[in-house]
Amino acid sequence: MLPNNLPVPASEVDISPAWLSAVLAGAFPEETFVGLEHSLIGQDYGFASRIIRCQWRERQWREHHQPKHRQHSVVIKLWSTDSRAGTTEVQFYQTFRDSQGLGVRVPKCYYSAVDKQAARTVLVLEDLQGAIQGDVLEPLDLESAKAVARSLAKLHTMWLDHSQLTEMTWIPDMSVWQQNSDWFEDRRRLFLERFPKALTGVARTWLDRLEHAPQLANARLTAAPKTLLHGDFHLDNLMFVNQQPIFLDWSKPVRGPLALNLAVLLFQMTSLDYFDEVLACYLDSFAKISSYELEYADVNKQLGGALLRLFATSTCGVARWQPELARAQQIIQHNIDQLNTALAFWQDRNPDLWINLK
Repeated sequence: MLPNNLPVPASEVDISPAWLSAVLAGAFPEETFVGLEHSLIGQDYGFASRIIRCQWRERQWREHHQPKHRQHSVVIKLWSTDSRAGTTEVQFYQTFRDSQGLGVRVPKCYYSAVDKQAARTVLVLEDLQGAIQGDVLEPLDLESAKAVARSLAKLHTMWLDHSQLTEMTWIPDMSVWQQNSDWFEDRRRLFLERFPKALTGVARTWLDRLEHAPQLANARLTAAPKTLLHGDFHLDNLMFVNQQPIFLDWSKPVRGPLALNLAVLLFQMTSLDYFDEVLACYLDSFAKISSYELEYADVNKQLGGALLRLFATSTCGVARWQPELARAQQIIQHNIDQLNTALAFWQDRNPDLWINLK
């Protein structure tokens, strides 16, 4: 339960000035939340949570006691505990209380709670108005991609083989890819029925052999050191302030090889024309802040395994997904188009992965 025995809100209707006064007393002392307004945000992105921006006027006094008003705001995420994601994100913010302890910039969390009886959770977060929203459908420019690479390096080095990470049993280990051949066979058939001409060239051939991918990917990834990863890493979950990334939506954190996040940045977030520069930026940043020697050859090998996993999740993994939003349909096709290019690119650079897959 919340302060004053207030329950977790079911919707914006329950978010009153009295409720905000109770949960934000530390962050906004003596605030009365005059002119409180609610607005739903993120609806076009298909988020599982209900996201509400709450704005109000802060009363301040100038000289001669002339009042003026300034807008303040927070973002409130409401989850149902029917989804594990809601309780996980609450636990994330209760564990990693600030960006300094995590290694990357995340929205400040003012309050978090789980109401088991009502089966609801709530997060009250910093509002990032003015930040630039990332977009899965729009690739990053080189400098923004490098900024993300530097942030990833900080996250990965801070939690690389960290003993505390092992103790966080609520964070699943994604190092081993476990899928049987039936999973691939069924979903490959459905994928080809829905997208009969979506894959071309190398990608189409890889799809026919994808049931062999887990063994090959595991051979490249399971021995790699484990670190904390963003488990839903894509551009819709990034915002930028002065070109510096802020990592959103920590409802699915995982631990595993750093290449799983790095592959998304290199193959999906930005142009392949920047591949070498962005990878070099990541490796240089990693080397400057970690005593662990991260060899280029090892990372290159791991990226091949991560690419196989990425290809599977973007093809067989979406075969049964029937999104309602038009934008989600666009994202599926966009990801497929990217992988057509990425697999051809990788076969030219690393033909051994293709040879082993055959």
